[in-house]
Amino acid sequence: MSVETVDTLVVGGGQAGVAMSEHLSKCGVPHLVLERGRIAERWRSQRWDSLVANGPAWHDRFPGMEFPVTGPDGFPPKEEVADYFVTYAKQINAPIRCGVEVKLVQRNIGRPGFRVETSDGVIEANSVVAATGPFQVPVIPSLVPAGAGLLQIHSSAYRNPAQLPKGALLVVGAGSSGVQIADELQRAGRRVYLSV
Repeated sequence: MSVETVDTLVVGGGQAGVAMSEHLSKCGVPHLVLERGRIAERWRSQRWDSLVANGPAWHDRFPGMEFPVTGPDGFPPKEEVADYFVTYAKQINAPIRCGVEVKLVQRNIGRPGFRVETSDGVIEANSVVAATGPFQVPVIPSLVPAGAGLLQIHSSAYRNPAQLPKGALLVVGAGSSGVQIADELQRAGRRVYLSV
């Protein structure tokens, strides 16, 4: 089996991975970005239907490219954000390989660099950048006893009010996700409690 080599390997093709690719290119650093799904996959498949960006478009944009649909003072919806990342990656010719999952990263023994096992083979790189985001594993407190008959889900599994059972709802966490979800549930006529 042949081993592919690259100077820098970036793991993750979301906002951080695309931005890192742009900076590496500007510095003349040969690199490759691996994304296990599509560019900005989490924006498309692991967010609720009505999600909008947490800040105005002017704040969340890449240099030199405006959001094409939402004006600079608007809050783009998740699909526009994902499409924006794809368009920007094309604009900067980011070397992104989609559909490749990183399974293991190990330091080389006795020499510099890393050995990276992927779903597409082995890659050796001098440097590896983890651009996978800070919220990879949902945290659900073990407050609700098993068998209590209560549905408890993380925001990553929430899509819309129709998926939730009838009755009052408790949203735990007053970050952007919690507040947006609580607002949507209340607008849908649900009784909502927001725990801050």
